[in-house]
Amino acid sequence: MSEVLFISSRADSRERNLTKYRRLLQKLDLGKIVRKDDLVAIKTSFGEQGNLTYLRPQYIRVIVDEVKRLEGRPFLTDTNTLYAGGRQNSRDHMITALENGFGYEVTGAPIVFADGLLGFEYRTVPVNGEHYSEAKISPAALDADAIISVAHFKGHMICGFGGAIKNIGMGFGARAGKQMMHSDVHPEVTAEKCDGCARCYKWCPEKAISMVDDPEDRGHKVASIDDPACVGCGECVATCFTGAIGISWKSDAAIVQQKMAEYAAAALHEKRDRFAAINFIIDVTPDCDCLGWSDNPIVPNIGIAASLDPVSIDAASLDMVNQARGNAMSVLDEAGMVSENKFGSVHKGIDPTAQLAHGEKIGLGQRSYELISLDKEEPEKA
Repeated sequence: MSEVLFISSRADSRERNLTKYRRLLQKLDLGKIVRKDDLVAIKTSFGEQGNLTYLRPQYIRVIVDEVKRLEGRPFLTDTNTLYAGGRQNSRDHMITALENGFGYEVTGAPIVFADGLLGFEYRTVPVNGEHYSEAKISPAALDADAIISVAHFKGHMICGFGGAIKNIGMGFGARAGKQMMHSDVHPEVTAEKCDGCARCYKWCPEKAISMVDDPEDRGHKVASIDDPACVGCGECVATCFTGAIGISWKSDAAIVQQKMAEYAAAALHEKRDRFAAINFIIDVTPDCDCLGWSDNPIVPNIGIAASLDPVSIDAASLDMVNQARGNAMSVLDEAGMVSENKFGSVHKGIDPTAQLAHGEKIGLGQRSYELISLDKEEPEKA
């Protein structure tokens, strides 16, 4: 059973948010994984252009300062995306990161993109998985002496949720690896629901979507997906506001999550004891930060969790979201508000625990955990 440390998002003048956060890091004791002169990869996401719920860079600064106190050499890192947007290559990705506040003057650490200019750089790493015997991992993950995952815990249209496992698995996979993980995603268009807005057409990274004549002749074009050209990134599903695009899985939906867990294990190749994870369970949006907008959170802000175990921290974070009362102003319906499977209520047909079960099975971590609250007395009510 692994320890998961936790502080709530409650704060007041006696103990402010960043003060609590520093106390959490001190208790986590990053000195267990960071040594003098280590190159320490702080893996996070810089958010997409137009998205407003990515992690605040001030949170990153606290981790950077702690690593420097331990005489490590921190750098911020992420990989380029499979989908079209502001992070598809390192040049545009850097601009997005800077515009979203992740400059050195705020975070105190430089940005190093883990997979090169276009996302094609990787090294092959062995992994003892059911789907892969080797994985294509971005070099910076392998060359770093230690890795700290800093994840915004939120929903995801394919994986159910994204936390530490997704942050290092999908997050450190090079573009070729991302395509391999998405190979079971098979989007399909229901023509009668399509209003011809063409958002999916503009967003598709592979130009696999075209606008064709409407079979019902309603006076507008409808989307059509060329299956052989599709890489399965799933962004068309998230960008479609009419529900016209859904996923017909080529196999069980859990397979993508299992592949992602195997990539997470590969990313921590020979580094499992030099790893820590921090999940921010705040602004828990129904979809991920790769979108160019932010929907209302499905639950109120909960807090921050930290652990040395990527499976345990995700299991604890998921449990806390499921135990929370749903947000009536969110996408959740009445049943979803009290559901013990909040993300499954949003993304129908997806079991978000598949990544946890498989992660435990392949030795990435443990689902069982001891949740240790570091909150002092509750802040006074206003």
